[in-house]
Amino acid sequence: MNDSACLTILVTRPDPAGSMLCALIKAEGDQAVHLPAMRFEPLVDQPDFQSALDHLGEQDWVLFVSPQAVYASIAAIRKKWPVLPPQLKFAAVGEGTAKALKEAGYLMAVHPQGEWNSESVLELPAFRSVAGQKIAIIQGEGGRERLPKALADRGATITQLIAYQRQLPNVEMAPFIKLLNQRGLDAVICTSFEGVQNIKKLFTDASWPILRSTPLIVVSERIKTLAHALGFQTIWVARNASHPAILECLVQKRKEIWQIKQTK
Repeated sequence: MNDSACLTILVTRPDPAGSMLCALIKAEGDQAVHLPAMRFEPLVDQPDFQSALDHLGEQDWVLFVSPQAVYASIAAIRKKWPVLPPQLKFAAVGEGTAKALKEAGYLMAVHPQGEWNSESVLELPAFRSVAGQKIAIIQGEGGRERLPKALADRGATITQLIAYQRQLPNVEMAPFIKLLNQRGLDAVICTSFEGVQNIKKLFTDASWPILRSTPLIVVSERIKTLAHALGFQTIWVARNASHPAILECLVQKRKEIWQIKQTK
C-alpha cells in the first residue's frame, strides 16, 4: 500500500492488546497511533477480594468478564489455589478473555463464539440452567450488572470479585491534540464505553468538533448507542471485540473513511 493510500488510526485499547492491534494495523500498511484510554488499578490485595478468594473452592464456575479480569486476578488465584478443585470450571465472556486464560495455563474455558457480551454468555448451554449452582464473577469495579443479575434470577448464587478499577490515564495529550487538530486522525477505535467516555475527556473542548466528526469504530451496538448519546456522529460496529473483526470493519469502511477524510 503506498503512502497516499495510508490511513492513520487512533487505537485506544489498553495494553497488551492495544499494542498488538497497532502492529496488525501497521502490517496492513496503515499508520496506528496508540493512546490507551484507560489504566487499571489492581484491587486483588483488598480484604473483600481476598475473602472471596478464600472461598473460591466452593464455587462451580469462575466467570471472567474481560482479559483485564484475567490479568489482574490470575496470579492471586494461582497463589491461593495452586491446584483447582475438580468441580471448578472456568468461563469467559469472549474469545479474547479465553485466550488470556489459555496463555496463563488454563486451557479449558467455556465462552461464546459470536458476539462477546453478557447476552451471549447467557445463551450458552452451560448457563441456561444454573439453579443451585455457585458462580464467581471476576470483573472490574463499576462493571455491568446484567450478567450477575440474570444468573441470580435463574437460581444461581453469585459472588462478585472486584479485581481492578478503571482510571483515566495520566498522559501528555499535546501531541495527540495537535495531530487531531491538523486533521491527522482518520478514525478512532474504542473497545469499551469507558474508553469512549475517556477519549472525550482527554481531548480539549476546543478539539471536540473535530473528534466528534472523526469516524469511530466500536465493538457492540450498546457502545454505539452510548457513544451516539455523547455526540459522536459517525459510528461503526465491528462484529465483536477481536482484532480480526476490528480489522475487517476497517477494510469494509475504508472507502467511507476516505470520503470523510477528503471533506476535512
